[in-house]
Amino acid sequence: MAVFVLPDFPTTTKWLTDDERRLALKRMEEDAGVGDQLETENGGFGYGFYLAIADWKVWWIATLLIAQVIALSFTGYFPTLTATLGYNPTASLLLVAPPWIYAAIFTFVWTRHSDKTQERFLHMSISNLIGIIGSLISICTMNTAARYFSLFLLAQSNSATVLMTTWESNTFARPPSKRAVCFSLINAVQQLGSISGSYIWPTNWGPTYRYSYTIVIACNVIVITMTWILRQHLKTLNKKLEREEQEQGMEEKGFRYVL
Repeated sequence: MAVFVLPDFPTTTKWLTDDERRLALKRMEEDAGVGDQLETENGGFGYGFYLAIADWKVWWIATLLIAQVIALSFTGYFPTLTATLGYNPTASLLLVAPPWIYAAIFTFVWTRHSDKTQERFLHMSISNLIGIIGSLISICTMNTAARYFSLFLLAQSNSATVLMTTWESNTFARPPSKRAVCFSLINAVQQLGSISGSYIWPTNWGPTYRYSYTIVIACNVIVITMTWILRQHLKTLNKKLEREEQEQGMEEKGFRYVL
């Protein structure tokens, strides 16, 4: 049903006013370089696909997102984790809700702040670091209050995935055909993390699940390391773009990768 109500591009969306259409196009130009299709779409059919598979950043991000998805694999076993707190099944299921209510609020505030400051790496890494702290607490103690508190810290780390998805949009800004393939390809490859993550919470590792949390920590460390390397590369590309503008005598600042 969503296909009938989701907008395509501002230029083809009928229910937008002229002012809303201009504003949407301006925002897309600033965020992802949209609006220069005639200059950037200079290949034939399938050229965007070729550009996507030839860009090492696509595979780099896909790989780090595999690790990110594994680090978030606890989401599918949350009722099992609350059951380790020692309450009856009904209470255990009710205890699932508060951490995710908190996670939803945290994700909204945190991603809004990231968008306002136009910064991705630190926001994403801080979220993952908080998740690491939550895992360490669960490893170190079986205290009921401490382990339940750790679930709140773990749940908020889902904001890292939201931030990475936004980061992709700017990292693969142009041409639009390449960006479309990049999104689809990365989303497909990262599902390998969902498959792998389903095997790291076996019943015989409970009720402590220390080995599971150790894997979660390792994957978070991998994600932080890989996103830092990505940030450094994008920083280098920004310096190159700045030099090119100076050489061409351009006064207005052009496209920049978000870091």
